[in-house]
Amino acid sequence: MNNQTRGRLILLGIAAAFALPIATAMFFYFSDNGWRPGEYTQRGVLITPPRTLSDTALTDAQPAPQFREVWSLVVPAGRNCDDVCADALDKIRQTRRWLGPKITRMQTVFLPTDSAALTPELAARHPQLITPGDSARAEARPVIGDYTNGDIFLVDPFGNVMMLYPAGTDMGDIRKDLGHLLKLSTIG
Repeated sequence: MNNQTRGRLILLGIAAAFALPIATAMFFYFSDNGWRPGEYTQRGVLITPPRTLSDTALTDAQPAPQFREVWSLVVPAGRNCDDVCADALDKIRQTRRWLGPKITRMQTVFLPTDSAALTPELAARHPQLITPGDSARAEARPVIGDYTNGDIFLVDPFGNVMMLYPAGTDMGDIRKDLGHLLKLSTIG
């Protein structure tokens, strides 16, 4: 083999070293063989378009909490909070504890049709739980819309109901979504 042929082979080898990874990446990206990344990474069901809650005060406390400036996990319920509803409340309590120092960026709201749904036992287990007054409940429930007992809704700091976690959702999925949101978001 002469020097000219050897030089050409080396040049082709260098060109292949740069072109082969690009060609391989393009093949996997544009082919439909399961290697393409998924479109979405969230675990909850994205509500599109988001529904906006009013900025009415949720309670008579001063300063009054509202669906603004913090992220909110909302558990709607009927007249009674059954076992599925109580499980959802336990999940969001554990999720708030998991937040550690970011706990001030999150509030938990219980939104029953009747204020009597929060039994003294549930109130004792969930001291940080916000139960809105009658007028705030009446305004928020139609915006939340249809739900199943045990559903958990995520409300952003602008008051938009943006994500639903159906009853029985794994707590780890909720924590992963919140971890991403709180890490990337500068609001709330």
